Amino acid sequence: MLPAWRDGYYRARIESVRVFTKQSVELLLVPEKGWPTHKSGQHLALTLNINGRLVTRVFTIASSAEQLEAQNTLRLLIRTQDKGALTAHLSKLTRGEWVNISKPQGTFLLPRTEQPVVMLAGGSGITPFIAMLHSIPKGDTRPITLLYYAKKNAHWLNTELAQLQVSLPGFEYRLLERDKDGDAVKALSPYTGKKWLVCGPEGLHKQVAQLAEQTNTPLASEHFSATPRVDLSTERAEFTVTYNGKQFMIDNQHTLLAHLKAKQQEVNAGCGMGICHQCKCVKKRGVVRDTRTGELSDNTEQLIQLCVSQVVSDVELVK
Repeated sequence: MLPAWRDGYYRARIESVRVFTKQSVELLLVPEKGWPTHKSGQHLALTLNINGRLVTRVFTIASSAEQLEAQNTLRLLIRTQDKGALTAHLSKLTRGEWVNISKPQGTFLLPRTEQPVVMLAGGSGITPFIAMLHSIPKGDTRPITLLYYAKKNAHWLNTELAQLQVSLPGFEYRLLERDKDGDAVKALSPYTGKKWLVCGPEGLHKQVAQLAEQTNTPLASEHFSATPRVDLSTERAEFTVTYNGKQFMIDNQHTLLAHLKAKQQEVNAGCGMGICHQCKCVKKRGVVRDTRTGELSDNTEQLIQLCVSQVVSDVELVK
């Protein structure tokens, strides 16, 4: 059965589902005609209807635009969680089912330069890099090094990486374990001055960013943990929120989405990071702060995202 049409989303058919390591699933999707072609390194929002509820999460596309053109498929490599709201259901999908996907998003791309590039991947952060590597024409000699951190025996796509090293003369890779090989600073120190790309946990990003600043090394990074919040309010204050006619007292320290969930109000929610837009709501009056940028809204009616909005005054909301 085709999923309902949703503004800003596209339909995609499940071509195959494969559990390729413990708690890791590969999805091959066939997007409907009209889906915008992606660039290697970009991500999309995947939405499933789970028990009558739409659940959305964001994943990097682990295949190149060339694969889409040749095979008409997109590949997602996803680490699953037993209690995950969406990922726990992925292995149960079957060929021929339909899902919703967003257009491709993001600017984490392979630089168009002959400058040596060093890729640092942590765990499932390998996904944008595998797409980038597959987008490089065979025989291209640009120097690219991949440093891939994972737990012992938990590195993904070992055979694929070995094949890429053969087909790309300038590509080399190292499989690293923190306990055996040390942290990212030790691994990256020999490569200062080259272009760094990093994708992995937030702690890895912070460590690499600090080293990049110290060594004046150019850095681009990508991760999908919660967007860092800009907290401009140092003092806690309480305001009245009116939601679909019901009034509550809430503070300015948490998002509207968190407050409404705590009040057990019916509210749509997806990624919780401001990407999928499922929690959009009409603000009839009042001022809110965007937690990503610190920007304040005006006092008039407008569409806001509950997951990235904190109150600055009394507000009235309509679902």
